Amino acid sequence: MRTASAKSWLRRNNADNAVYTAEKVLRDLGEKVPADLKSKVEEGTSKVRQVMNSDDAEGIRKATEELNQVVQQVGTAAYQQAGPEQGAPEGGPSQGAGPDEDVVDGEFRSE
Repeated sequence: MRTASAKSWLRRNNADNAVYTAEKVLRDLGEKVPADLKSKVEEGTSKVRQVMNSDDAEGIRKATEELNQVVQQVGTAAYQQAGPEQGAPEGGPSQGAGPDEDVVDGEFRSE
């Protein structure tokens, strides 16, 4: 069973990780992040930093959760801006096989 101080440390650690992740996403994506989402991330990181120094466990959890939701929105927006040409490759794993390849599908039997 966790003690109160361990839980408090864990919440602060999670909050600190959320701030780091949010700032890294902004650095990595740069201009791809819409201005409104960028300001929401900056406000969220500021709020988490402020509440991290308090003993308000519920406030830390709530601010961290809100920041994580905004970071997910940033990822969604960046993915949508990338479009299909920069997104995931189309087709399945057999896409690389051409008509010249001699591929035989069979079973292995041990005798």
